This record gives sequence, structure tokens and C-alpha cells, in this order.
Amino acid sequence: MQSIELGQGDLCTELITPYALHSSGSVIARSNGIFVSREVLELLFEESGKQLTLDWQARDGDPIHDGEVLFGFNGNGADILKNRRLIHWIVGRMSGLATATKQAATVLDQHGKTLVQGISVNPIFELLDEIAFQIGGGIWKRRGLTDSIYITQNHLRYSGGTEKTMEQIVRELGDTRRSLKIEVEINTVAEFEKFNELDCDILHLVGLSEADIRSVFESLNPIKKPVLHLNRLADFRAQYADYFFKYCAIEELHCNIEPLNLQIIFNPV
Repeated sequence: MQSIELGQGDLCTELITPYALHSSGSVIARSNGIFVSREVLELLFEESGKQLTLDWQARDGDPIHDGEVLFGFNGNGADILKNRRLIHWIVGRMSGLATATKQAATVLDQHGKTLVQGISVNPIFELLDEIAFQIGGGIWKRRGLTDSIYITQNHLRYSGGTEKTMEQIVRELGDTRRSLKIEVEINTVAEFEKFNELDCDILHLVGLSEADIRSVFESLNPIKKPVLHLNRLADFRAQYADYFFKYCAIEELHCNIEPLNLQIIFNPV
């Protein structure tokens, strides 16, 4: 990210002065939320070494308020200027996701459910989002494409149908079937009926209507606890508290991240 952002350098900062100036200042929150990104920013400025000191006033997971100082800086001010957009993006995105995750996790916990990440995670910034999501109180259950078998409807179409796909997977896994879970993304009630009886570990209910969700849990008797995926937190219904599932994903958390606002202020020379 840093190499793409800076390229061969920051032309504006380099033209202002041909050499780095000793500077001080602070980064201030301009909205309320949960702060996350300290660990990532420390890595971002690792190459600055002793030329730049960060004086942290907030820790990852701390609640913060508009006007609160997140950290001060002292030393090579050019490094702050060159990375200013990355500071805004990293702090804003990670803190924004942690804040929304905390709100969703609190609501679900009141109904006896646990928040997990959805299928709409950003594959490019997944590591940053995982840190923020977990600090916000969610559980990140899957990483990458090799820690479990996750079957979508497109996988089934690509490989020739349900029975053929399942037989091929079990045959290829062999003894490793004991250590790898088979997860299936379910998009209709008919698909749930088909896979509920098969050798699957986890069924993900994705994109089902409220009526479909009621049908699955009130009429079709899930054999193993599914994971319920909802588009919005507002789609959760009080009666879901009694349904046979533990984990719930809220897809909008990954799609509509409202960043924490902040401001970088340099002290007068």
C-alpha cells in the first residue's frame, strides 16, 4: 500500500523543503467510535526509526470521542505528510469497522447469538478488516481459501451438480476429511432441504427472505446449526433468538464501512 501510494516520492512535500524538518503535532478524532489501527500504523512508520516518535494516547479497542487525541508525533514531519492519506484511510476504515461491529455484536449478544464475518469481506484488505472486526467483538472464522471447503452454487454448476461434487470432494480429501470442514452456501429453501441430509459440516443461509428463514427453522428441522447471513442488522427479528443457530453474519458491515473522521494537525513552526 505504501509503495503504491508514494511511488518515487511525494513531490509536494519534497518541493516545500529539500530536507526533512523537525516537526510535532497530533492526530485527532473528529467523530465518536472505537479506535483500531495502532499496530498497523507502527508497522507503517517502522522504517522511520528514531527519526519519528509516536506518542500514543489511545489503544486498540478504546472508545474515543470527537476532539480526542489519538497520538502525537515528534520528529521527521515529512514522513507524516507523505503518509497522510494512508493514515486517514487506515485509521478511518479500521476504526469504522470496529465501531459498527461492536454495535452489531452487542445487539446479537442480547439475543444469544454470536457475530461472525460475512461472505462480503474485502479480499484485498482482509487482514486489516480481520483485526478491526475481532477487536469490535466479532469472530473471524475463515481465512483465505484453504482452511475449509466452502461450496457455492457456482461450484456446483461448474463441477456437474450436487451429488457429483460431494462425491468428488470426499474422495479427494481422503483421511484429511476429519480435519477439514465442508461448508455450503445455501440460497433457497430447496437447496437447504437437499444439503441438510448430506455429509456437510456447516450450511450458510445466504440471501434468504424472512419467510424462507422461518420455513428453515420452523418446518425443516436443521440437523446441524446453520450460520444465518443477513443483509442488515435491522433484518434480525426477535423470534430468531429461539431458532437453532448460534452464529449470525451481517453483510453490510463489510460493504458499507463508515470511516472514523480524523484530522492531522501540525504545530506552528
